[in-house]
Order: sequence, then structure tokens, then C-alpha cells
Amino acid sequence: MRMLLTSNGVNEPGPVQETFLDLLGKPTAESRIAVVIDAMLPFPGDKGRMLEHLQGLRALGWTEFDVVSPFAGPRGLVESRLREADVLFCYGGSNHWLSHAWNSSGLSPVLRELLDAQVYVGMSAGSMIFSRNQAAAVDALDDHEELELFGFDSVAPAVPLFDWVLLAHLGAPFVAHQDAAWTAERAARLGAPIWYLDNTSALLVRDPDAEPEVVSGGHWLHFDGSGALVGSR
Repeated sequence: MRMLLTSNGVNEPGPVQETFLDLLGKPTAESRIAVVIDAMLPFPGDKGRMLEHLQGLRALGWTEFDVVSPFAGPRGLVESRLREADVLFCYGGSNHWLSHAWNSSGLSPVLRELLDAQVYVGMSAGSMIFSRNQAAAVDALDDHEELELFGFDSVAPAVPLFDWVLLAHLGAPFVAHQDAAWTAERAARLGAPIWYLDNTSALLVRDPDAEPEVVSGGHWLHFDGSGALVGSR
């Protein structure tokens, strides 16, 4: 398993990008990437920032840069496009909607297979669809408004792999209130570990039953299920 769960992708030079290229093990010019953008699609408004991110990712020089959705066509056609890629990249937005896309399309079992066959890169919400505590995190993180927006009565992970929950964008201005004290309170409310990463940090997962490896050029926080800080930088 070669999973890189990032806060802000792999576009910028630094430890996260270096780790990604090492995981890939061959030049991007000889590699295919499939980018799943569903996490962002339910939200109205300008998508210019997403296009900038995708252009930055494309600039890494792929032999094929595919943009795909679990709903892009017949299941067999979508599955074949996903399997042809060397890298599966899930963009940010709503982890709840992205999990829904994988589950309702029937492609979650395929995603689980691909996690053992390809490099998986998550960006923000794309990194947040593997926690067994996704449903419990709705209460702990006050995600009810998002569920109401989508008309969901419940949520479930795309693939249940971990007991911990990942949060992205530590220190970003748009989540300035989500500081260490806020995160500690949420971890205690959840009763499960929380990893909180800034935009230059990621978690490397090779074995879902083992502790992830932190890759960082900046800051991160790790709280246990009691809300105690057990690691940081």
C-alpha cells in the first residue's frame, strides 16, 4: 500500500512532493494519473482555485492526465479508466460527498483493490474518506450542516481502514478558529485520535493497521482519543 494523505496535494516542491515521487518510483512522464474531483462538485460558486490546483498537478508532466468521476459513465468504463492509472488522486471538498460517490456508484470495492496496486494521493477531503469514525465525526466536528445540504441521513467511509480521523489545513486563515485547543476538544468528543496537518504536511500509509508516518515541511498535531496531545511539530 502506497497512500499519501495530504492536506494540499503534491504540487509544491518539498518533503511531500519528494515522498510522492519516491512512492511512484518512475518518472511522471512515464506515468498516468486519474484525478477524481467529486468532492468539490456539489458546491456552487467559482472553481478557479481548483483549476489552478489541477493545472499545477498537470505541470508535473504526466504521459496521461485523466479527470474522472465515479458517476462518469457505466461502471465498467469508469473502472477501466481507474485501473489504467499509476496514480489515483482524489481532490478536496467534502469527504462526505466523496465517500457517497464511491459507495453509491458501487466502486468502493474497486477503490480498495487500487489502494494495493497504485499510488493513492488524497488532498484534504480526498484524505478523509477512510476513517471508521467518519459517521461519529459528524457530531464531533459539527458537520451536520453539510449533511443537510446533501440530504444525507447518515454517512460512511468509502473504505473503512483507520480508527483515526485526519483534518486538513492547520493554520489556514479560513479555519483560524480550529487551533490546538479546538482540536483537543474534538478528539475527546470523538473518543478517537485526530491528526491535524498543515498545507505542507501529509501522512504516509503503507500498512493500515500500523501508525502512519508523518511527512512534513511545516506543522502538524496529533491528539489521542482523550484529547491529549501525543505528537506535534
